[in-house]
Amino acid sequence: MTAPAPDTASPSSNAPAGTPALAPQRPGGHGPWRLLGRVAIGAAVAAGVWTGVVGHWLPDWLRPRVEAVATEALGTPVRLGELRIHPWSLAVEAGDLAVGPSAQPWFKLQRAETQLSLQSVWRMAPVLRHVRLVQPELLLERQSAERFNITAVIERLSQPSPQPQPDTGPARFAVFNIEIKDGVLRYEDRVLSQSHRIDQFRLDVPFVSSLPADLDVTVQPLLQARIDGSPLKVAGKALPFREGHRSEVTVQWQNVDLAHWLDAAKALMPEGMRPEARAGRLDTDLSIVFEQRKAPALPTLAIRGSAQVSRFDIGLQPAPGLGRIDTGWETLRVEGIDAEPLARRVAIASVALDGLSVRVQPASPSAEPAVASSSSSAPATVAAAPWQWSVAKLHVAARQIDAQTQAEAAWPRLTQLLLDVQGLDARAQAPDARWQLSVQDEHGGQFGAQGTAHPTLQRAELDLSLAQWPVAPWLKPLQRQLALPVVISQGLVGAKAHVSANMRVTEAVPAATAATASPVATAASAASPAALSQAVRLSAGQFTLSDLLADAAAVAGAPGSRRQDRIALKAFTVDGIEAEASLAPTSPGLRRLAIASVTADRLDAALFRDARGLLLGQASGASASPAPTVGKASANAPAKGKTPEPSPVPITLGELRCLACAVQFTDQVVSPAGVFSLKRTDLSVKGLGSRMDQPLAIALQTLAQGQGKVRFKGDVRPQPLSVKGALAVVNLDLRALQPYLDPHLNVALASAAAQAEGRITLADDARLGLSARYQGKLGLSDLRLRDRVNEALFLRWASFSLDGADLSYAKGAIDADLGFIALKDFYGRIIVNPDGRLNLASVVKQADQAGQGDQSITTPQAPVPGASAPTSARAPGGVTVTTTTLPPAPSPSASASAADAPPAPQLRWQGIRLAQGEVDFTDTFIKPNYSARLTRIAGDISGVSSRTPEPATVEVSGAVDDGAPLRISGKLHPLGPKLSTDIAGTAKGIELTRLTPYAARYAGYAIEKGTLSVTVRYKVDGGKLEADNQVFLDQLTFGERVDSPDATKLPVLLAVSLLKNARGEIDVNLPISGSLDDPQFSVGGIIWKVILNLIGKAVTAPFALLTGGSSSELGVVPFQPGATELSTAARERLDALVTKLKDRPALKLEGTGWADPDIDTEGLRQAHVDHLMRRAKAKSTGQEISEVVVEPAERSTWLKAAYKAADIQKPRNLVGLAQSLPDDQMAALLKASAPVGKEALTALADERANAVKAYLADKLDAERVRLTASKVAVEGRADSPSGGASVQFNLR
Repeated sequence: MTAPAPDTASPSSNAPAGTPALAPQRPGGHGPWRLLGRVAIGAAVAAGVWTGVVGHWLPDWLRPRVEAVATEALGTPVRLGELRIHPWSLAVEAGDLAVGPSAQPWFKLQRAETQLSLQSVWRMAPVLRHVRLVQPELLLERQSAERFNITAVIERLSQPSPQPQPDTGPARFAVFNIEIKDGVLRYEDRVLSQSHRIDQFRLDVPFVSSLPADLDVTVQPLLQARIDGSPLKVAGKALPFREGHRSEVTVQWQNVDLAHWLDAAKALMPEGMRPEARAGRLDTDLSIVFEQRKAPALPTLAIRGSAQVSRFDIGLQPAPGLGRIDTGWETLRVEGIDAEPLARRVAIASVALDGLSVRVQPASPSAEPAVASSSSSAPATVAAAPWQWSVAKLHVAARQIDAQTQAEAAWPRLTQLLLDVQGLDARAQAPDARWQLSVQDEHGGQFGAQGTAHPTLQRAELDLSLAQWPVAPWLKPLQRQLALPVVISQGLVGAKAHVSANMRVTEAVPAATAATASPVATAASAASPAALSQAVRLSAGQFTLSDLLADAAAVAGAPGSRRQDRIALKAFTVDGIEAEASLAPTSPGLRRLAIASVTADRLDAALFRDARGLLLGQASGASASPAPTVGKASANAPAKGKTPEPSPVPITLGELRCLACAVQFTDQVVSPAGVFSLKRTDLSVKGLGSRMDQPLAIALQTLAQGQGKVRFKGDVRPQPLSVKGALAVVNLDLRALQPYLDPHLNVALASAAAQAEGRITLADDARLGLSARYQGKLGLSDLRLRDRVNEALFLRWASFSLDGADLSYAKGAIDADLGFIALKDFYGRIIVNPDGRLNLASVVKQADQAGQGDQSITTPQAPVPGASAPTSARAPGGVTVTTTTLPPAPSPSASASAADAPPAPQLRWQGIRLAQGEVDFTDTFIKPNYSARLTRIAGDISGVSSRTPEPATVEVSGAVDDGAPLRISGKLHPLGPKLSTDIAGTAKGIELTRLTPYAARYAGYAIEKGTLSVTVRYKVDGGKLEADNQVFLDQLTFGERVDSPDATKLPVLLAVSLLKNARGEIDVNLPISGSLDDPQFSVGGIIWKVILNLIGKAVTAPFALLTGGSSSELGVVPFQPGATELSTAARERLDALVTKLKDRPALKLEGTGWADPDIDTEGLRQAHVDHLMRRAKAKSTGQEISEVVVEPAERSTWLKAAYKAADIQKPRNLVGLAQSLPDDQMAALLKASAPVGKEALTALADERANAVKAYLADKLDAERVRLTASKVAVEGRADSPSGGASVQFNLR
């Protein structure tokens, strides 16, 4: 710029005002001098007039008129105390100016000075040499929310002119040396009760001009003041109000009290956004240059310099979701500012924020969340050119960040935050900025990050590190929102990773652009594939969680209560993390995740499932409602019009490890709670990933349930399921299963340990179905089942093992090779309850037991009311026979459905060995009870297979009550289509006194002594049973009679006497046979029936029982009709009977003579004729009638003699003499005269009995033979009892 044009006034214009000008003197004559004198006199007169009018009269005349015009224009009183005009210097002075009410004017001015330049004449515009205002004072008072003390003046001046004013163009003027000194501005806010003061105000504007002549003049502006005690200084150069002008202003505002001014600005802010400024100082040193250039050049605006805000402290109103915010810092210094706003360019050399402090209070519970307003349509905007900005150096240092979002739990404070950024530049061709971040919280956790970033290209490369970061305090505020099932009280997190990110899709850099781009940018683009993929990549990642300690969260609905879950972890490490995620709006999400290893070191967890079935207080996934299915087709094929599901994200995990881990799980769903524990667990799983069809290599070694060892090593494929591996189990305690068995069993699992060592194979094929196989050893040792009521022992064994087992399942069929089976040191308790049921049937709780509590299986149980009892039938003699009816034979329809059933299992074993067995048996079905013990059970059973017909060899031995030896041997094939056996068993010397309960109940007698030996042989072939039961009783002796309602009415003592020989021995064979296919078949029932039949023979056929055969002929001595003589056959029969009775000394014989009219009448008649003939011969020969024998040849002779001597009516001739008759007629007449009445028949029966007793008298003791009253049958009554012509015997 150029200096302003010089003033063209005369030299005397610089003289003091009022000084007359000196006329120039020229040598020469008086003419000119005279003329000059006249001119001088005229000038003097004019000057005097000018001075008098302008200098003295005009000010007094103008002053009241100025007051009146101003008062009218402003509408408020205006008073001007003094007005002076210097006519020769063209200077005007005014003083004591007051505007406003006289009591309290709102504007006062001590003095105002100005001087008019003569240039105003030829410039045809006002040109002022200087303007000076001294001590101006303005009082600005806010009287209400929208009214100030000068509002009326402003409204008055704002009224439009009643007459339109012509457009005269831009104002033309020139003003020099504008000065305002010692100004004062007072602001009083009656609404907010605030007051502000600007004093020491000075404004210097050396030149303000719009005249063409002055276009190139440079002015030196100055603005200086003290605002509420803070000095402000603005200095610069300006040429405003001209076309293409240029302005330069230096703004220096030092030590400005920001708190004061922000507090003053509250009135201009919405009520909800008014801050509470407590401290702050602003210092600026700015240079502002503006230049308006001729078209088509664009105007320029440049801002340069620096600014600083120090010791800043402010409180902000609550933000949405937050409470009050208090923030501040020590210094915020911005240096090297070079901004061109119109060109959208900003460059800053340095931004440094030190001592930052942020404190956020939690939101008030009553505070309503802010709702963002939205409109249905937004105005279209035209995208402006991007700003070109750069920050050479950015530094942020925070000493404390305390952000709290809720009152329940506090977030940890950040005690240190350092951020340094260098080379931050928005230009696309600029190199990436380098940055470094360091954060530390109040617990010593450290977070660090460093790398490069480009804001315009939206890409970044960074290395992250996290060390000793505390988990508990950072998770505590999230406990309720995340509904975490555990409360972490201890734990440190560490992490490392390299991250590459690109927020936008960029095209490949053209060759021409690449040639001009910076080497760093080009290298970064080439090295980052993410530049073209809109993705984030993480590499070389590592995560560590150490010294974790967590307890269960409070129970929902029960404040203050906690669950018992606990988790402790020494270290949890994730190594080799590689990940890539898409940022594309069309397909956001994870693209790839690869993890080298995940390791849990020394995990110690105690987990509980509560009575509601919640694990860690959370519902299981199984309880979730299943998704509804539309149809079968929708399960496999996507619906039309739907986008097919994206392919799964490739996820791989090299190895999952758990080292020295321990887990205890307590299930409170059951009572008592089930407790399962694993400790010293080492687990390795390799090959995990999103592909479920890839095999996993699994290795597990642990101590389970105390000291039980479990090992597994093999491959597992999730889909389709496949398992191949080696399994080893040693002494795995199974007692934890007891709570799950309690609802179903009446026994308690006091102890049991599982054993296994072998290979397991499991496969699920879509076509073939599920298949499984196990090869190796299986075992169950130290088994103890106790009665849940009285804890008595029910079942025990030391070991049960399958050695060399090969168990498989495929296509619904079971193929099991049980290998070598060994059962050692076993014990069992068997009870027959009073209702006839075995206690074995009560091991599993029955449906009718619900609500009745536990049932003892080692003590007798009373019959359950309403329970079904075994079927009963009365045998002959009143004995109750109890049998168990098997299910009915299958119907044809059932047989047809059975054809669709899975094939029968294919079973086999290599051998069975029994050792040290014992069975304790009690029968409470009879009273008194019977007990016996089978001890020393041992033996071997050879191998057998359901595929081959070869039976197994059985050799088993034992003892009854430790005294009577027991042995079972033979062949056995239980695995064939039908049972096949050929078993023989022997038991010797069983004390019969132990069987007294049975004898008392069923026989009605106690047993005083005796032993029992049994030899049995059972043969089953083709479903047919053939059995021999050889029973040997030695010295069986019954005692006292016992009253028993179940005792048989049959003659038990007689049966024993019939069976017992002279040595006191009973040796009987009880053969049985039957079909096992008969649904009513029961071996026990058949044996009992045989015994009943044996006893029944004592009544129905005692002599058949006596002879051991089926004939009862020894019980009858036959006689010829009407005869009393013993025949030879009768004598032989009596001799045989005598022989049997001599071997049964306890038996006695009762004889009864019988006569039957239907048989003996004719015999009596013939005997009468024979008697008459013998008597006639005896009379004639002189012999005894008993010695007479009538021979057949002489029968006719003695018949005639007998007829002649008989006193009967005889046919006579005409002369009255007896006629001679033929022999048959004479015999008929004699028979007709024979006595055949009841007396004759009774006598006949008596004689027969006497004949028998007489014959036995010499062969048996007289007391062993006894005759009963003879009997005569009723004539003509076939249904009446009749012994015929005989003597009938009974045994007693």
